[in-house]
Amino acid sequence: MRYLYPFLLSLLVISIVHAQDKQEPIRVCVSMLKNSSREYVNPTWQRNELIKAFERINKSKDVKKGKAAAIQAIPLESTDEPDTDVRDKECGFVLHTNLIEVLQAGDHKIGVPPPGAIDVGTTAGDPRARTADYLTATVEYRLMRAGNPETWASSLVSEEGQLPEETLVSQIMDQVANRVAGEFRKSHPSAPQ
Repeated sequence: MRYLYPFLLSLLVISIVHAQDKQEPIRVCVSMLKNSSREYVNPTWQRNELIKAFERINKSKDVKKGKAAAIQAIPLESTDEPDTDVRDKECGFVLHTNLIEVLQAGDHKIGVPPPGAIDVGTTAGDPRARTADYLTATVEYRLMRAGNPETWASSLVSEEGQLPEETLVSQIMDQVANRVAGEFRKSHPSAPQ
């Protein structure tokens, strides 16, 4: 009996210390995809794919063990304009995405090729030639602190493949979620604690 009290007290202290190690979730409002490309993609569906990607990240070992904070992705109905829902939903960050381009094989990414450039794989039957349904897509993301118009983190994410536009952009949304999660794990001057 004499040893039971110190044992219970040590269990209580250990459980309190362990509970303090768990990080608070980071609340990120996710706006709908802005589409600056000429292709049609469903912006609501893509935003929801991005939210599902954050949910998959939250199932990682680091998040479960408390080494990394969970990311609570909250949908917004706006694209990149200020939204009053950010305050109402108590988000610490806002994530904006913009589909910049979707190019088919043979489209030039930037202007005209320089003089003397050689097109490779353009003859019929050439195994190096890309098929007409081969696409390249690029999405820009901007992560901002709620209430602050300055960009906290941003980047371009590109993917290519022989896939429909929706599927290709959905794969990019997975990469965006992973990069944003990585940004939270980096040390920033005003990073969440």
